[in-house]
Amino acid sequence: MPPIWRRFIPRSVRLRSRLRLKNGRWRLATPDRVMLEDVIAPEFLGRRDIRRMLDVGVAWYTRTYPRLYKGIEYHSIDVDPAMQRIAGRRHHTLSMTDLATVYPADTFDLVVCNGVFGWGLNTAEQVARGLDACADVLRPGGWLVVGWNDMEGRRIPDLDALAGRRFDRAVLPAARADHLVTPTHYAHRYDFFTRR
Repeated sequence: MPPIWRRFIPRSVRLRSRLRLKNGRWRLATPDRVMLEDVIAPEFLGRRDIRRMLDVGVAWYTRTYPRLYKGIEYHSIDVDPAMQRIAGRRHHTLSMTDLATVYPADTFDLVVCNGVFGWGLNTAEQVARGLDACADVLRPGGWLVVGWNDMEGRRIPDLDALAGRRFDRAVLPAARADHLVTPTHYAHRYDFFTRR
């Protein structure tokens, strides 16, 4: 049974307390999404070497991301077929480990993989396969942004060793660091890599 206050406060009001209006669009207001949308995404928007990107994992709150990444050819994937209806027109229903079945080598300049490791790809073997798939579709020097929860049960097993086979850590100029940790109870963090 939900808490008593939930019965009296409409869902729309409860949801609005976790949203923010930005550029005329409602966006999720959690610290990890704010960091992605206000710090990380703008870093790539003005760059000439970032023309095509892949967003791995779609949810209702990413519906506006084709507009967020305006000026970059935006592609997305998700394993859930239901996400097709809210994703952009360049969306495919497939696992991150199967990227090569749809995209040729060196297709993307940027891959953002947020909330996939630890939420579907959970073992070291699965994470390694996902990272290899990203390396296959990223051009040399292309960026990989990995967002994940650094907490028990969701932690990526030895991310640096797994990524180090085909990626180098990279400093995101806007952050002046190779990773960012958000002030969330689930210890969400972003790690930045470039493909060798």
